[in-house]
Amino acid sequence: MSLSLLAVTHVNVNCSDLERSLHFYRDLVGLVPQSHTQPEPQEGAGFGLPGRVQWDAHLLHDDRGLAGPAIDLLEWQQPAPIGRPNADCNHLGFMRLCLAHDDLDALHARLSQAGVRTRSTPVSVPVLDGQAVRFFCCDDPDGTCIEFIEAPTPVRMSHININCSDLDVSSAWYQHVLGVSPIAARAEPPPASGVGFGFPGDCSYRADFLAVGGRADNYILDLLEWRDPEPIGMPHAQANHLGLFRMAFMVADAKTSCAELDRLGVEHSGPCWLEMGPDVPIEGGLHAVFFRDPDGTCLELIETPKLRPIRS
Repeated sequence: MSLSLLAVTHVNVNCSDLERSLHFYRDLVGLVPQSHTQPEPQEGAGFGLPGRVQWDAHLLHDDRGLAGPAIDLLEWQQPAPIGRPNADCNHLGFMRLCLAHDDLDALHARLSQAGVRTRSTPVSVPVLDGQAVRFFCCDDPDGTCIEFIEAPTPVRMSHININCSDLDVSSAWYQHVLGVSPIAARAEPPPASGVGFGFPGDCSYRADFLAVGGRADNYILDLLEWRDPEPIGMPHAQANHLGLFRMAFMVADAKTSCAELDRLGVEHSGPCWLEMGPDVPIEGGLHAVFFRDPDGTCLELIETPKLRPIRS
C-alpha cells in the first residue's frame, strides 16, 4: 500500500514582495491568479514555526484553471521571510520550477527586455535516448530558478525538479510512499554542456520522471541525482525560507493518510487545521499534513476541502 493521491495541488514559492512577484508570474509569464489566501494569524505548529503565523498568497494557474496544478505564490508576514533561494542547479531539494511554452525565443526576448536575469539563451540537451529538450532558465524577482521548456502548448505547468542525493533510494521512496509511477524509462544521458543550468563545461545526471497514476499528462516530478557536479547543500529547513519550499498533493482524508504514513514509518505533522481566509470559496479551512522525503524536502497533503455553497 501507499498514499492514495488524487492530484498535485500546488507548488509553493515563497517571495519577499507579493505584488512584485505577481507582476513576474502573471504579467510576464502569463499565469492567472485564481484564489487569494490571506487568513488571520493562526498557530504555525503545522509548518514547524513557533507561535502564530500569517501570510498573503495567490494561487496562479495555467489555461487548465482549477483543474490543473498551481503555483502557491506566498509572502510570509509573520514571521518575515528568511534566506535566499538556492542559486546552484545541483542544490538538494526543490530547485527548478518548470513550465512549457511554445515560443522560447520570443519569451526569452520578452523577459530579457523586462530586465529578468536568464542563465543562457535557449539551448538543447539530451534527456532520453534519441530525445533532446530545448529550454532556458531564468530567475524570478527573488532568485527562484524558473525553467521553460519548448512544447507546442500555451504556457503550462510542466514539472518540478527535485534534486536528491541517491536516486535509487529516493525514487523507491516516492513510489512506495506516494504511490507515484514512472512515465518513462530512467534518463541517464551522456555528459553535455551545462551552460543552460549555469555550469561551466559539461554536466551529467540521472533522473526518474514520476507522476500520479503514471500519466504523462499529469504534473511530473523530475527526481534527479547530479553526477557532475555532485549535489550540494540541503533542502530548506524552515517554511518561511524564500524560494521553492513545499509541494502539495490532494487526498480524500487526512487521518487515513496519516495512518498510512504511520504504517510506512514516515514521520509527519498529523492533520493540521489551516484557515485560508474569506476569499477562498471553502467552508472555514482545510486539513493539511506535512512530512519530508529522504533528503528532507518538504511535502504536503491537503484533504479535499468542503466547498462553500453558492448563494443566489
